[in-house]
Amino acid sequence: MAILLVLLGYFLYIVVTAVIIFCLPKEKEAGRMTNHISTYMGAKDSTVDRVLLLEDGYESGMARMQMIQEAEDSIDVAYYSIAKGETSELLLGALIEAADRGVKIRILLDGVSHGLRGELRNARYALASHENIELRYYEAFKPFKPWTWHNRLHDKIMTVDGKLAIIGGRNIADKYLASQPPKDYVYDRDVLIFNEKQEKDSVIVDMKDYLNELWDHPYTSEVFANLSKKQTKKGKKMRASLSSEYRDAQHAKAEFVQPVIHWRTSTAATKKVSFVHNPIERFYKYPFVWKSLVDIAAEAKRSVYIQSPYIVPSDMLEQYVPNGMEDKAEWTILTNSVTSTPNVIAFSGYLGLRDRIVETGARLYEYSKLYSLHGKSVVYDERLSAVGSFNLDSRSAFLNTESMVIIDSEAFASQLVGAIDTKIADSTLVADDKKYIEPPEDKKKEESFFKATFLNALSKITVYCNRFI
Repeated sequence: MAILLVLLGYFLYIVVTAVIIFCLPKEKEAGRMTNHISTYMGAKDSTVDRVLLLEDGYESGMARMQMIQEAEDSIDVAYYSIAKGETSELLLGALIEAADRGVKIRILLDGVSHGLRGELRNARYALASHENIELRYYEAFKPFKPWTWHNRLHDKIMTVDGKLAIIGGRNIADKYLASQPPKDYVYDRDVLIFNEKQEKDSVIVDMKDYLNELWDHPYTSEVFANLSKKQTKKGKKMRASLSSEYRDAQHAKAEFVQPVIHWRTSTAATKKVSFVHNPIERFYKYPFVWKSLVDIAAEAKRSVYIQSPYIVPSDMLEQYVPNGMEDKAEWTILTNSVTSTPNVIAFSGYLGLRDRIVETGARLYEYSKLYSLHGKSVVYDERLSAVGSFNLDSRSAFLNTESMVIIDSEAFASQLVGAIDTKIADSTLVADDKKYIEPPEDKKKEESFFKATFLNALSKITVYCNRFI
């Protein structure tokens, strides 16, 4: 009986500190408005930063591999998770090889969803025990501080030597990077930034400053700094295994470990690249990324192109949207469908609020083919492009750490619109003139009746808790 009372008390404690507190009214902050759209536009023909759209997951993985192989001084990694798989193991092996030759490496992962469990559990020790590698977790799990559970590191950033950086939606795992897609494969998107001469006015400097802030923040903790003999032994064994796998792949001339990307000729010039991120706070953050995206959209004159795997237009998001904003430009929105979505909670939240999107007059598409969408992007007037980790939901706006780059380049914007259009070609138009259009009969057959029924039922519940989705 006493144990039952303790468990009940703990449950009530969680409800109050992880749910009810977050349901209290949040005042709209004043005086923290983002800058005008002109802030993100370049005054010159080109800047020091060149960019490469990484639409193909395998190519994106090889870009990371080449960055690691070419590193001379430092590698900074900040990811939501590193999951098991051949690509993950080869990239870890490459990081260890880089550390062996003297490169200083910092790896920051989310403290709950880091993925170094199961087959990769000993990779924690392999990394932490290397003299040139530091491993830290952002907001590690604290059972008696439930309000911290929502504060997740959702960024996906890697920088090398102030010369190269990748930012986007991909974590490190086969489901993002494999050449032969597994069943849970997702179509995602990253952008590589190239600062050839490592100049100080590069956006990579801003990204590195943000990573430094995360790294040194009180919410970030050093892990496995004092390994036991048993852990050290496991770490050495795992490190040897990862290094051996990487060397074997090199000897076999495996394509993934022999990338040949010519950074200058592969990248496009930009007029400006800007970096935006959420504040590092617990509880509700000021939605700086969301507000930045909205402020730019408010100034768009012709078109706004959006792709997001999860779209949950909650009241909290809408209070930052100016009235009539959608009337100034033609809006096209692409997201997942019942068929493609892997996230039933997020999609049910979308279903419960989909009418709000329909009523704006936007052309809303749901991707209906194999695998799912995970890329997060916006293109404004076919000139400014935003790419990063931000989903169009309250969790990304108010709870997670999130970051995006905003790129002023018509050439890059054209590529990005083309990439989104490719997925739209495999999608169903859901809303047109505020009326729903039934999907073709063959797509109906692809759709799981049980899944659709379940999601629609779940949406009746999640509509009331969309601030957590």
